[in-house]
Amino acid sequence: MKIFIFPFAGGNKYSFNSLFQGQIDTTTLEYPGRGLRINEDLITNINILIENLYSQIQNDIISSDEYIIYGHSMGALVGYLICKKIEESGLKKPLKLVVSGKKPPKYLKKKILSDLPNRDFWNDVSKLGGIPEEINNHPELIEYLTPILKADFKCIEGYRHQNSPRLIIPIDVFYGSDEDINQEEANAWNEETTGSVNIIQLKGNHFFIFEHKDFFIEYFKNIQVNATI
Repeated sequence: MKIFIFPFAGGNKYSFNSLFQGQIDTTTLEYPGRGLRINEDLITNINILIENLYSQIQNDIISSDEYIIYGHSMGALVGYLICKKIEESGLKKPLKLVVSGKKPPKYLKKKILSDLPNRDFWNDVSKLGGIPEEINNHPELIEYLTPILKADFKCIEGYRHQNSPRLIIPIDVFYGSDEDINQEEANAWNEETTGSVNIIQLKGNHFFIFEHKDFFIEYFKNIQVNATI
């Protein structure tokens, strides 16, 4: 069973290697303007990004027997919108959508970061976690990463939730105990699908997933096993 992954802001196709440690067969999509797609223009509009990614994944979906979609943070929003696109297009639906580190789409960002001066933007994003401390000692890396992160944040911050039919696929939701998501907000994922919704809190900040590697390896392995029964 294929697992399609959509990265967090600033992420690339290698961002989840340390999480799954080669034990889970995954396909991580890469957004334009980084990694193997470094020569492509960055995208700052979420709708254009969804069209771009959907065109990449479409043939793989058609050839898949069973698959799931997983996204963390920005990737959770992208995965959700990809699922909407899949249902609208009539393609075979994923077994489930898995999201982590993201409030439901109806919640808008309270603070717009992408319009901040680069230094202020970097400082605020760094507070979310997920950026290795040593990068702050390399100005050339900060200079490289800042426009990528700003483009991704513009995508997130420019999104406006639409009143449209709910998904009909199950959603599994994970969030960290120390990030800016509370139980009520997590529960609101129930409003996004007519399918079942499972909500699990795990200890940690916004990037709690990397503190629970064994848990997520076992979780995805169980999905794969159950799908074959």
